[in-house]
Amino acid sequence: MSKKIYKEPIKAETETTINVIYDMEKLCIYTNKVGLQKQLNKLLGEPTKEYKIKRSITGSMWEIPFKDKTKISRMILKANIFEL
Repeated sequence: MSKKIYKEPIKAETETTINVIYDMEKLCIYTNKVGLQKQLNKLLGEPTKEYKIKRSITGSMWEIPFKDKTKISRMILKANIFEL
């Protein structure tokens, strides 16, 4: 596994989006926050899609099916999504 290079976003442009897509029965999580990307990478595994500029990762997206309840609960319990 090669070392991933993340590009830190401008503070005003930092975002995390969680979409619940009922038709497709999946949860889509997108973030461009570096710390959260690394944390989710450990908890959920490789992202479904990585957004890049040159070789730097600017954002990551995970798609989790509703059936994978362990990943969903692990993400909610262990990932610092809300920065509490």
